[in-house]
Parts: sequence; C-alpha cells; structure tokens
Amino acid sequence: MKKLLKGISVIAAFSMLLVSGGCNGNPEETTASDDPALTAATNEDGTPVTDEEGNMIPAEPEEETIYKVGFIYNGSVEDGSTAAVFENSRDQLEKALGVETCYMDNVLVSQIPTAVHALQDNGCNIIVSASACFANSIEKEANGSSDTYYISFGGEKSGSNISCFGGELYQTANVCGIAAAYNTESNILGVLADPSSYNVFGVVNSYVLGAKEIWGAQTDVRLNWVWSDNEAKIEEAINDLVSQGSDIIMCYTENDYAAEYCEKIGVKVIANSCNLPEIAPTQYLTGFFFNSSTFIVDTVRAIKADNFVSSVHSGGIAAGTARLIDFSGNCKQGTDTIASKLYDYIKTGKAHAFTGEIKNRDYTVMVEKGQQMNFDSIRKIDWLVLGITRASDFTTVIQEPVPGDLVIKT
Repeated sequence: MKKLLKGISVIAAFSMLLVSGGCNGNPEETTASDDPALTAATNEDGTPVTDEEGNMIPAEPEEETIYKVGFIYNGSVEDGSTAAVFENSRDQLEKALGVETCYMDNVLVSQIPTAVHALQDNGCNIIVSASACFANSIEKEANGSSDTYYISFGGEKSGSNISCFGGELYQTANVCGIAAAYNTESNILGVLADPSSYNVFGVVNSYVLGAKEIWGAQTDVRLNWVWSDNEAKIEEAINDLVSQGSDIIMCYTENDYAAEYCEKIGVKVIANSCNLPEIAPTQYLTGFFFNSSTFIVDTVRAIKADNFVSSVHSGGIAAGTARLIDFSGNCKQGTDTIASKLYDYIKTGKAHAFTGEIKNRDYTVMVEKGQQMNFDSIRKIDWLVLGITRASDFTTVIQEPVPGDLVIKT
C-alpha cells in the first residue's frame, strides 16, 4: 500500500508541476517546510505521505507537555519562616504561569527518595527542594531521573535537569548586626541558630561583624545552637541567653517559634522571618528573609519554553534576593539612618561584610587585611568569628526521628 501511495504521489506532483508551468513561465516550488498548511506526515525515507488524490496527509501535532510542580519542605507550612517563604513562591508560581502545584511538608532527609517518587506518580515533573539539608539527596535523585526537572535550594551542583540556588543572606544579617549593636542596653547580644540552616556560619558571623562596626573589640555575643523543631529546647536556649544578660536575640531557625517565644517573654528579637510584624509586634526590631519567588518562576518559565539552562544561582540585596524587614517603632531613634547607610553601601558594592582582617575565636587570622571572601568561600565557612564569647550546644541527638506522613497537599 505504501508503494502504491508513493507512486500516486509522484504522478500527482508531476501533473501539478506541468499545470503550474503552463500558467507561469517561472513556477515556484511549494514544500511542506515552506507552507505550514502543507506540513505532512512522512514515510521512513522522509517523503511526504499523501492520499489517493495526491493531497498531503498532515502530521499529528506534537502533544503539549503539561507541567506540574511539587514542593518538598522539611518543616510544616504552619510554622512559618522558611516554609512560609516557599509557600509564597508556590502561590506566585500559580498566579504567574498558571501551573498546577502541590507540596509535602515535614519530610525527613531519609524520606526524600520516597517523597520524590510519590510526587512523580502524582504527575509532578518539576520538583522544588525547599531545604538546604535536602541538597545532596536531591542531587542523587536528579541523576537517576532525567524526565524530571529539579530546583534545589542550597545545592551547589548543577546538571542537565537540575538548577541550584541560594541567597546572600549574610548581607542582610550584617545590617541587622549593626542595628542590634546600636539598640542594646547591656552590650550582650544573643544568637539562637539551627546548625542545619542555610549557610548558618556565614549568616551568624556576618551578624557579629555588623555588631563590631559599633562596638569593635568590646563586642560580646553569646551563641546557642538548637534544632528548629524542638520547642522545649528553644525555650531553654533563649532563657539561657537572657540569664546571661542578652537583651536582643537574633534567631536563625527554620520556623517562627523562637521569635514567638521572644515576644511572649518580652525580649527584643531579630529573626529570619517575613512575618515578624505579626508574630512579634511589640518586640521585633527588624529581620531578614530570602526571596525565592523570582528564581523559581523564571526557571519554571524556561522549562515550559523548552529553554532550560542549568545554573547555580545566588543573589543578595542588590538582586532583591536577600530582603530586609523595615525597622520597627521598637528601635531607638536613629536606627534607620545608621543601618540604612550600611544597607546602601552593601547594595552598591561599596561595603562587604567579609573584608579582612578577620580572626576566628582562636585569634587565628582567617581573612587577611584588605582581602575579601567571595560567596563560594563564605558558604563553606565552618568557624566562628572573634566576638562570640560563648557558644553552647542545646541540640540533642534524635535516635529515631518521627517520619512525616508524606501526604500530598495543595
């Protein structure tokens, strides 16, 4: 039958050429590629398939890929902070591109393979990993499933189907440090930090370096490490900081509970939460948070347009990626003026938090005088700056962590 159709096709085409030549001394050849209306199905040898009258049979249109995006959180969306920021990104994604989304929360690192496969079975072909602690596991999943795109927060390696992103939160933390030093009455600042938080050493150290812009060698910061999901330990760690004389506490955790507790006991607070005006209205000074919406929306848009380019992205104040909450009325008069000057210097590149000379707590010079650390170096820091006079550990090893139920939610 195919041979018969080919024969008819050749005869019909030859007849059409003769007719065309009789009407015009310079006939124009028409092909499927010249005229979209003539785009046809083709045989194995590339010739167009035609019907018995020589008319080209149109090719079946390519089926449009429908994209669905699944988010994976290591905390609860109800706890605020990191999950709340990504929930805002999920909402922006639906509004901007009209794509369907869903999420899983309270996922453990050990549950990543199961969570990813469940989302894929649910139709998700784009997965957003919303925690730095998932980065290594997500990279492994990306290597094993080429039909799914991955967007990894805190990851450092790109690939054909994965892009990673982070933010230079240390820039906003630096501004918060100068604001805290200007507002303290006791000259003892407290820091509560989750060791699993994104670039935790960079953020904590930059905060202390900001405080040193005011107090110099007299800077006195007390640091307590604690897990974000252990409320009893959070309370214990904050009470410990207050007992040492800390009158302002900077909380760098994965949820809002630490800031809520500071509001409850009446101690001034700075935190990485966009909801501070709501959860700590009488005690917050300022705060900082990561804006993930722009990168996620742009990446999904590129995927939909078949224009995905793998990358490792970071952004700070100038890019609008690292955000600072407006200074509240709880601050001393003049806070906005002094802190905003540093903010503008950082934004325009005139100031850099990690400019030497910088020493660690052992008085070892980590950054030589006049030298600057780049972002890749900052996110690999594993030491604490001089000025942190005490660091205590309130974390406890959880032998059998309670796994999440891995329910897909919308």
